[in-house]
Amino acid sequence: MRISLVVIVLSGLCLALPQAARSAPILDQAFVPTTGQAFMHAQIRDGLDRAQTFTVGMAGVLSGFEVLLSSSGVSAGEVTFEIYPTIGGVPNLAATPLASAAVTFLGDQDAPAFYGADVSSFGLIVNPGEVYALAVQPEGADEATWRGEYDSAGAWVLHYAGGAAYGPTFTSSFGELGGALGFRTYVDPGGASPVPEPSSLLLLGSGLAGLGRFGWKRRRA
Repeated sequence: MRISLVVIVLSGLCLALPQAARSAPILDQAFVPTTGQAFMHAQIRDGLDRAQTFTVGMAGVLSGFEVLLSSSGVSAGEVTFEIYPTIGGVPNLAATPLASAAVTFLGDQDAPAFYGADVSSFGLIVNPGEVYALAVQPEGADEATWRGEYDSAGAWVLHYAGGAAYGPTFTSSFGELGGALGFRTYVDPGGASPVPEPSSLLLLGSGLAGLGRFGWKRRRA
């Protein structure tokens, strides 16, 4: 009897440890096309680093992202995107990636679509105002095109607050492109809030109550 109660208490203690509360991911930041602007066709192939910065809007775990891709010379392929920190809002591609995921793309050059990836397993906790970069540094033969928009007038376009596209320019091997690449980021606002599970607390309470009753009976005997 006593051994069984001890097992119940220990089980309750283990299960009552804080568990990450999961909820449905929420769209946090996204590229919003504007009318009358020039399309950006950022090819993804060997030696062409591409990145899109974004400013976090809500606290939680960065659970996933989507990128607006079309194929380039192939009907399908796979490229790996990574999340990097930034320095002064500029992608720091020399740093260790904070998360990564392979994205499979389909279709042709005239049929861009959003393709997504899940990075929730990396547990990247983000907070409002933090700036990160979604980047691709291709090494394989698969080619895709990351679609977006330039400002056809040459002026800066704010497709959304706090982000910009980066890649090879006429004057630099990696610089600001003056537009935005198609992307969406998703945040799980409950992923960073550890809470005890109610059923575990009930199990723990039952075990403690049983031990207390067992001790009281022994004293009476």
